[in-house]
Amino acid sequence: MRLFIGYKAWKEEDYLLNRMTFDDLVKAYVTYPAIQVYAVIVVAALVAGIATIQSIPLFLLSFVIGGLMFPIAWYFVHRFILHGSWMYKTPFLAGLWKRIHFDHHLYPNDLSVLFGGLHTTLPTIFFVAGPVGWLIGGPSCACAAVAGTVIMTMYTEFLHAGEHLAFEPKSKFWKDMKRRHLAHHFHNEKGNYGIAEFFWDRRFGTFYDQTADAPRTATARNLGYTDEMAQKYPWVKDLTEAEPKARRAMRSGGAAS
Repeated sequence: MRLFIGYKAWKEEDYLLNRMTFDDLVKAYVTYPAIQVYAVIVVAALVAGIATIQSIPLFLLSFVIGGLMFPIAWYFVHRFILHGSWMYKTPFLAGLWKRIHFDHHLYPNDLSVLFGGLHTTLPTIFFVAGPVGWLIGGPSCACAAVAGTVIMTMYTEFLHAGEHLAFEPKSKFWKDMKRRHLAHHFHNEKGNYGIAEFFWDRRFGTFYDQTADAPRTATARNLGYTDEMAQKYPWVKDLTEAEPKARRAMRSGGAAS
């Protein structure tokens, strides 16, 4: 599959994170279509916001609040929606759940399902950050809040990809972040819901620093969508089996950390 990019054709099969260097990741990141769309939205929102600005302090406040909204929103979405079972039990939502989270846990090094889909991220950003900014100071602040949230989304997406990259971080920040996130994927998925930070995990009692601090679960990779669940709710299984064998083989080649 080829997607539009800047420097060359972006091919999903070329981007298994456990086979990439850090330079490869940077190139893939800046040429990935969703990231390019985010960048355009940030520029457009800032230009529109500055053009209609009435209060610089309120504009800056909205921008900061927009950025801070992302971690708490992600925590609750990740914990109660993406790790819930209700989406795969609904035919209408099963495919969406498969795309936005099941496939990421099943194929954690497949970059094509690591980045969030625009059809899910953008409506959430516009309909949450936008109104909050508007309440703070009208249309200019709505633009600032959207820009702040999108920038934080882009920042988190890059760090998230880096956590799955086959490299040994040198800084304590990267080491701790990578260890905790990979534990969520391969040890116990019922904790460490944060991506780039774990503030809200600490506040709500779902944080664990070492694998010894939480029991290993049998559902970290399948998120509870077991063979028994697939018998009752077959839609995710059917969609997975309908994928071309070559694609499934390619993705399986990047499944291990």
